[in-house]
Parts: sequence; structure tokens; C-alpha cells
Amino acid sequence: MSTHRSFEDILALAKPREETVTLCLDGSLAADADRLIAQLNELDRPGARSSLADGAQRAKLAGELDDLRELMKLSEVTFRFQALPSKEYSDMLAAHPSSDPNKALDVQGLQPDLIARCAIEPKMSREQVDQLLDRINEWQRDRLFDAAWNANNAAVAIPSSRAASASPSLSDAR
Repeated sequence: MSTHRSFEDILALAKPREETVTLCLDGSLAADADRLIAQLNELDRPGARSSLADGAQRAKLAGELDDLRELMKLSEVTFRFQALPSKEYSDMLAAHPSSDPNKALDVQGLQPDLIARCAIEPKMSREQVDQLLDRINEWQRDRLFDAAWNANNAAVAIPSSRAASASPSLSDAR
């Protein structure tokens, strides 16, 4: 069935793509989690000698890890990015050419500008982005940049999922 829409109707539907990423910003907690996981893995290592005390030690470490996960959740922040208008995005890319003839963009220069310009929650100035990028690691910086990049470049399509397809629909429940 074909639905005829006016241009105004179509334009009203058009909204910029958004992307979110959630990061735990307390790196010291991640180090503590790694330490606890390593200790748990050592207890579970094949060939490791086992005793009744190991069960109590495993339970203690697992409890500490659960507590740590809760602390990590408290230091999580969700960042939301929105695509820029076409000309603004194009101008931003043009403003960051690479000096390397094998690369189109200076990603290091583009990264903080794109994050700052696309961030809608929380709003961040370029200076604030620079401060944040100085405090987090490369993986976290990449996640922020990827989210801002994807807001401008990822497809806007109806998601499909095998799990959703296998689930009974509301009409099947009747």
C-alpha cells in the first residue's frame, strides 16, 4: 500500500541521527576490577590446587567484584551526539585535511572538534572536550569519537534482530 506524503510531511519526519555511548570514567576502578578478575581466574585455573578455603576466597572475591561493579556504574556517564547539518559537517571535515597523502583526514585534529560540536548531552565546549580527553584513555577517546562520527555517518534504518523475529508478536498472543 502506497502512502502519498507531501514534501512538508516528509520534511517533518526528517530528524538528525543520534548516537549514544556510555563510559565508566573512573579508570582506577577498572584496574581494581582487573586485579579481582585475575585472582578469580587464578583460583579457577586448570590444574590449580583446590581446597575448602578456595570456595570462601572465591565467594569473597566475587562479592568484592560485585561491589566494584556497583561503584563503576556510579561513575558511568552516557554521552549523546547528534549529526550536524550537512554543510557544517562538510566544512568541519574540510578544515581537518591530513598532511599524509595516504589519509584524507587529520583524525587527531578532527576528534575533539567533532565531539564538541556533536555533543548534545552533556553539552561540551571544545575546551571542556580537551580537558576530558586529557583525563581518559585512548579506548574511551575512540568510543566518544566513534559515537560522534556515527551520528554523522551511520545508516538510519529500521533495526532487525533474530531474537525479535523469533519472539511472538502481540497478534500471535491473541
